[in-house]
Amino acid sequence: MKDQERLIVDGYMYGNDMDVQLAKEEKKKAMFIESKLNYDDIQTTLKIYEKAIKDKVFKTPAGHEFLKKMRKELMRRGVPEEKVSPIPLYHVYSKEAEVRPIRIFQVKESYDESKELLRKSLWLNIGLIILVIGMFCITMFGSNKNILNYKYKIENEYSIWQQQLEEREAKIREKEAKLSQE
Repeated sequence: MKDQERLIVDGYMYGNDMDVQLAKEEKKKAMFIESKLNYDDIQTTLKIYEKAIKDKVFKTPAGHEFLKKMRKELMRRGVPEEKVSPIPLYHVYSKEAEVRPIRIFQVKESYDESKELLRKSLWLNIGLIILVIGMFCITMFGSNKNILNYKYKIENEYSIWQQQLEEREAKIREKEAKLSQE
């Protein structure tokens, strides 16, 4: 029983300690905003309400209660219901909806984020391709022996040695011929 009591905030029982902590933080935020909020200034109240929804400041039932209170107060003071955004719920409650969750919010944001990620990925891939081409060029045209130019480098080296040996042999034979004539 005592274990369950630590999971309760404002009459709601949460599933874990992290959710309880989040609910307590949201309750503090709501109390702070409530202390600074002037409901007589409808435009400012509406802007704060809309910003809180847009920035997803409140996600728990404790935060939703505060948003609901603000929404009711705005409508009570004459703001048409069409101008006051609905409070979004970020959880799916039915099994059928779990298969295909409907995402009303964040579609534009996630689309922009995915375009930016795609752009970054494209530039990274282009850079990597340039590096690979550069590595192949260095390998093909470099002076070190490697698996790609191994045969040609060794053949060239042996042909140079053979030519040097033949030149030395020719010089030695000339000297021997001179010596034998003397």
